[in-house]
Amino acid sequence: LSATRTRQRSVRFAETSTLTITDPVIKEELKLRWYSKRERDLLREHFAWQVNEAQEKLATSPMAMIGQEDLIECVGMERFLSREVYLHAEKRRRIHVRAILVAQERLRVLNISDGEQLSCLSEQSSEWTVTRSHNIAVKYWEILKPE
Repeated sequence: LSATRTRQRSVRFAETSTLTITDPVIKEELKLRWYSKRERDLLREHFAWQVNEAQEKLATSPMAMIGQEDLIECVGMERFLSREVYLHAEKRRRIHVRAILVAQERLRVLNISDGEQLSCLSEQSSEWTVTRSHNIAVKYWEILKPE
């Protein structure tokens, strides 16, 4: 597409979606509602610091010395604690997104609107994340469960 011509985009909602139209918001008010670039950068830096701290603790401490609080601190950052796990998760995410985009384009070319088909494809394509999340939760429970 040329720089002067923009592609028309469409948005579809499920039958159960609710759309609420609100009054326009001025830029100053938007700045108060959203994180600034500086705030986002600080959050990202803090998260990276937390990941590095967790990696170092896990790499240098015997498992018996890692307490519940240490493990609780790791919740949500599992895929960032190992480069191999991170790369695998990112590859799976790219494959998932690509599958959905290809299916959307195929349906668009055929002039078919089938949200149910896309939903099923998305569910099948992301099934591995459900399994992974379950396995992580089971391991945390085994380690952290009250005696």
